[in-house]
Amino acid sequence: MIIERSYDYPLIKQIMTEPQIWQEICGNYGDRIEEFEPATDDYVYLIGYDKLNIIGLFIIHKSEYGYQCHVQVIPERRKQYSTEFGERVIRWAWDNTDINKLIALIPSNLTNVISFAETQGFKIAGFIEEDCFMVIER
Repeated sequence: MIIERSYDYPLIKQIMTEPQIWQEICGNYGDRIEEFEPATDDYVYLIGYDKLNIIGLFIIHKSEYGYQCHVQVIPERRKQYSTEFGERVIRWAWDNTDINKLIALIPSNLTNVISFAETQGFKIAGFIEEDCFMVIER
């Protein structure tokens, strides 16, 4: 699997507006898919590939809580690649940035996503409103 930083905003938009991914994240961006544009300031976008197939997108950005991350894996590749993709993008962040801690805010009702984050090394640090606040450190 290859992990690369991407500035290809049309490709990033394509991944994020994939119907199932969009349905999962649209609460963060509103319901108007046609108006969505990826943020460009201070965002790190990592794309994972297996040969010529896109596996997923990992996003890191600064937030009021620290460096927040988001994982979006193409639905038909989740079963086969999610774990490896998560491991590799976190390793990329440690090896290629000076970030020492990543945080994730996951809706508390998404227990499968929380469990996935735990398999990647994230620990539950508390709750912020209805989100589970999770942390992984270098």
